[in-house]
Amino acid sequence: SSPVLTARAGSMHGYDVVDPTTVNPELGGESGFRGLVATAHEAGLGLIVDIVPNHMAVGSTDNPWWTDLLRYGISSRYANFFDVDWESSDPDLRGKVLAPFLGRPYGEALDAGEIRLTQNPAGEPVIRYFDSEFPIDPATLDGPGGLHGLLERQHYRLAWWGAAGDEINWRRFFDINGLAALRIEDPAVFEATHATLFRLYSDGLIDGFRVDHVDGLSDPPGYCRRLRQRLDELAPDRRAYLVIEKILGAGESLPLDWGVDGTSGYDFMNEVSAVQHDATSADCLGRLWHD
Repeated sequence: SSPVLTARAGSMHGYDVVDPTTVNPELGGESGFRGLVATAHEAGLGLIVDIVPNHMAVGSTDNPWWTDLLRYGISSRYANFFDVDWESSDPDLRGKVLAPFLGRPYGEALDAGEIRLTQNPAGEPVIRYFDSEFPIDPATLDGPGGLHGLLERQHYRLAWWGAAGDEINWRRFFDINGLAALRIEDPAVFEATHATLFRLYSDGLIDGFRVDHVDGLSDPPGYCRRLRQRLDELAPDRRAYLVIEKILGAGESLPLDWGVDGTSGYDFMNEVSAVQHDATSADCLGRLWHD
C-alpha cells in the first residue's frame, strides 16, 4: 500500500505525511486500516506498507511538530527533529527558520494585505497567508511595530518561495519547500516517527515495509540495520519483509549487510521495459526522442 500515516488533507499519494502518530483519517483511520487487514487475511493475503522516513510535509499548521518548531524556535521539543541550521551565517536567520512559502517577496505581500493577523477556530492568534497559517509565540504578542514588528519577533522569517534556493537554512526533499527533511539518525526522532508503525507491526497487522527514498538519509545502511533490529525485537517469532527504494547503477549490487531483503525493483523493471521494446525500432524511437 501507499503510506498509511496521516498525510496532508486531500493527498492522493500519502508521501506528504503531517502526523506520523496516527493512521490517515481520510483512509478510514486505524479502525478502517484494521478492517482492511482483516479482509486481506481472510483472503490469505498480507500487507506491505510504504514508509517515508526522510521527510514530512510543512508550510502550514497541519503538521503539529513543525508548528511547534515555528512557534517556539530552538526551545521547541521538536527543534532537533528537523534538519535546521540554527547557527546560520545570515544574522537575520540566526536562531530562526526561513519560511519560504509566500507567492511574492515579503514586503510586497505585506503591503498588499495578503499577510494578516487573525484567529484560528480555537480562538488562538495566528498569521494567515491565503490558505496557509503560521503560529505566533505567545510571548511576542505585546510589542511595537504593528504586524511587521510582530513578524520580526517570531522564530521564523516569512519569505518568497524563490528565495529558498539561496537562503534556506533547513534541508528539504530535493528542492521542494513543502517537504522538510527529518533527522532520522537521531534515536528519538527514529522512535517518534516509527512508533505507530511499530505498534501495528507488533499487533500482526503489517507483514513488511517498503522504505521510500533511502538514499536521502544521512546514513542509509545504519537506518536499515536499526529498522531490522527493532522489527526483530518487536516480533522475534517472525521476520518482516523489508525492501528499500534504491536505484542501483550499472554493475552496482545492493550490499548484503544492510539487513534488507532487496530493493523495490527499479533495476528489474528497467530490464522488463527493455524486453517490451522492439530492438528494430531503436532508430525510430531515437529520432522521436530527439525531436
